[in-house]
Amino acid sequence: MNRSLALTGLGLSAFLIPWLAFVADRGIAWVAGAAAILSLPWLLTHRGAVANALSQRAVRLGLGGLVAVMVLGLLSPLWSALPDQAARMQELAIRSAIAIVTGIPLVLLALTIPGARRLVIRGISAGIAVGIAIALFDLFSDHLLLRIRTVFSRNLDTPDGLLTTALTLTPDLFMARFNDFWVVMTLAVASLMTVLRPGWMFPLALMLILAFSFMTISETSQLIGVIGILVYAFCHLARQSGVLVMLVLTAGFTLLSPLAFPAINSVLLASIDGSNLLEYKLLERFEIWAAVVDTVRDHPILGHGLEFERLNATYTGPGDYYRLDHLWHPHSIFAQVWQDIGLLGALAMVMMITALHLGALRLPNRQRAAATALIAMGLGAFGAAHSIWLGWWICMFILVATLVITCVRHGHPEKRA
Repeated sequence: MNRSLALTGLGLSAFLIPWLAFVADRGIAWVAGAAAILSLPWLLTHRGAVANALSQRAVRLGLGGLVAVMVLGLLSPLWSALPDQAARMQELAIRSAIAIVTGIPLVLLALTIPGARRLVIRGISAGIAVGIAIALFDLFSDHLLLRIRTVFSRNLDTPDGLLTTALTLTPDLFMARFNDFWVVMTLAVASLMTVLRPGWMFPLALMLILAFSFMTISETSQLIGVIGILVYAFCHLARQSGVLVMLVLTAGFTLLSPLAFPAINSVLLASIDGSNLLEYKLLERFEIWAAVVDTVRDHPILGHGLEFERLNATYTGPGDYYRLDHLWHPHSIFAQVWQDIGLLGALAMVMMITALHLGALRLPNRQRAAATALIAMGLGAFGAAHSIWLGWWICMFILVATLVITCVRHGHPEKRA
């Protein structure tokens, strides 16, 4: 029974991932957390298997990084630059911690439980099918689902009923194209291809997703799709050396972000004028990131505190390309980890990045290339657009780790308990 419950929790969590962008991040954290709780009896009664799993260098690094990020996030209100916002920071930290704690059993299950790989494949496949059905229904119902989501996201009153209120709303362009959904769907499809031991089906699947995302104007999904194809081809040709190169690039950029973003921003300002959409978006994002990391020097070791930029609500950048007077969030994990939890947080992130690449190194060549591409895609989504403290994005990152570890186990005979 313990094994059945653990597999149920693992499968349910995998099933939720492809379409979780349709629900609130706090909702997915609680639901996925409940699914992970189902795994606890298995983990408690198979401590020997867990101990063996923890003896692996990659898992020790990955779990160490996760725990460090969680602890830094939870404690950051103690040294925050915004003491009057400590209660809100604590609320955000607890919500994020739920997602992180949810992921730790999933990683351990992928290492120890017989049948984990099959459940991950079935869960993600079913989730992708449901996600496609949701997207089609939303499209052909004049965005009814997005209208309903807007009611909840704005905490609107519904005196005449939910549907009546929803139908009076008009989702804006961002909601109508639903960038987040296509990003998560792109990562989910790449995840499925990775765990299925891909050949060139991996880049072909990404090309198909790209074709759909171009119709939705989802810049982030287009970006990570291109990243996935390029990294797959590079690592397929360069083999293990390619994985090591990607590790050095991503870890190095994480540690050097406070220097890299202003330098790249200066180069862009001197070389392009923002005359087309791509140039304008580049200038806008690097203006944001350069302004965010400019605050790092004030609190370089421990950072300003969780979600400082959102809670501070004062944009200090030049405002030449980003027109709003405040930021919703820093739009990049590389800038935000430095601003929120400082150098210690950046080092914890490097631990997680290293753990993922060490796991990928043990795979056969094609699967190694796909796993490394999947890591780059996840970091690309985090690095170009999204807040790191949203529970469902943390869940997505953890699923990537789980899939890499699950792939490592593929090919080893699975003994039933």
